[in-house]
Amino acid sequence: MRNLLRSAAMGGALIALAVTSVPGVGAVTTDHESTGRGGNVYAATNAVEGNAIRTFHRRQDGSLTLVGDTPTGGTGSGTFEGSGNSLVLGGLAGEAAPTNLTGESRFLFATNSGSDSVSVLRVRGDELELVDVEPTGDHPISVTVSRGIVYVLNASGSNCMGPAVTPTITGYRLSAQGELEPIPGSTRPVSGDSLSGCTQVSFNPSGDVLVVTEKAADVISTYTVGPEGLATGPIMNNSSGVGPFGFTFTQTGRLLTSENFGGAALQGGAASYDVNKDGTLVPISGTVRNGRSDTCWIVLTDNQRYAYATNAMSNDISSYRADSRGNLTLLQSIAAPADELPAPFVIPADLTLSRNSHFLYVRNVQDGDLRAFAVGSDGTLTLVQALAMALPNGAVGVAAS
Repeated sequence: MRNLLRSAAMGGALIALAVTSVPGVGAVTTDHESTGRGGNVYAATNAVEGNAIRTFHRRQDGSLTLVGDTPTGGTGSGTFEGSGNSLVLGGLAGEAAPTNLTGESRFLFATNSGSDSVSVLRVRGDELELVDVEPTGDHPISVTVSRGIVYVLNASGSNCMGPAVTPTITGYRLSAQGELEPIPGSTRPVSGDSLSGCTQVSFNPSGDVLVVTEKAADVISTYTVGPEGLATGPIMNNSSGVGPFGFTFTQTGRLLTSENFGGAALQGGAASYDVNKDGTLVPISGTVRNGRSDTCWIVLTDNQRYAYATNAMSNDISSYRADSRGNLTLLQSIAAPADELPAPFVIPADLTLSRNSHFLYVRNVQDGDLRAFAVGSDGTLTLVQALAMALPNGAVGVAAS
C-alpha cells in the first residue's frame, strides 16, 4: 500500500503538556523563532485505534515544543513492547537515530505491531509525509536500514515469548523515494524461537551483518547479509552476561550491548564485542556492572566517547566511557535520574541523542514523561526540560535529529 498522506495540519489540539523548566534555561515557547540549528524528536503513540508519530520541535537549547501527530497508516498494540529501534530515522545509506551511523535523516521508519506492518515517512522539516506501508511478519517490534536494505524483527507475540511464538526477521529493498519492496526468501528464523525474548534488530555500520538480541535466551543472533539483501543465519553467540537487551555500534563496528540480568536488583551492566565478517562475536569488555537494576537501552555519542544506558527498575541513567577499541568502563552509576517519581512507577525506556550528541532524550513508560538532558564535554548530564504526559503509556521508540 503506497499512500501520500501529508500531515499539513499537525499542530492541532492533541494533548496538554505539563512542562518543567530548569533554572538557567530559557522558558519554553510555542513558536519556532530563534531556533537556530534545531531539529526534531519523534516517538510512536502505538495506539490500537491508529498508530501515529508524535513530533516535537527541538530548539537550539535542546528544549522541545509539540508539533503534532502524523498517522502511520497502521495500528499499534497499545502496550509496552520492551523493544529497541521500533522507530528509526535514516535514509538509503543507513541510520541517523537512535544510532547515528550516517547522519542522514530523510525518512522515518516505524513498526505497527497491531496491524503487522512497517511504515516509511518522509521528513520535511517539522512535517512528515507517509510514503509507504508494507505488511511484515507477525507483531513487528524493531526495524533497521543500511545500504538500501530494510529489515524488520517480528516478535510473533508479546515480549517475543510463548508456546506459539515463532519470531523472524524479514527484508525489503528501499527506493530513493522511500518505497519498500519485499525481498523474496529473506524471512529467517530467530534462534531462540519461543524462548527468545527478542528485543532489537540492527545492521552493523558496514551493513553486512545483522544483529538480534534475545534477552530470555541469553543469546545474540547474527546474520550475514549479501549484496542483494538476503540474510544467512542465524548464528548463535552466547552473551557475556545475562539478558542482552538493547544495543548500539561504534563507528568502527564494535557492538555495545546492555544487559538486564532478568531485572535482578543492582545487577545491570553493559558489554562490548568485535563483530567478525562471518557474524561471530568476540567479547571485548565482559559485563561492566553499573550497580543499578534492569539495564535495557543504550546509545553512544557521536564522538564515540560516552555511552548512556537506562535502568528501567532503578529509574535512572548510567554512563560509560568507551575507548577507541570498544572497551567500556563505568563513568557514573547514576548519571541522572529519569524522573522524580520512584520506580516502578516510571520505567525509563528508549533513549536517543540529537544531531552531534549535544542533547539526550529519554522516554518514560508509565507516566508518559519525555526528558531532555544536555550532554557535557566530560559526559555529564544536565536536565534541560521535562514534559509530563507528553506520550501515552503504550508509546514505543524515540528518535531525534
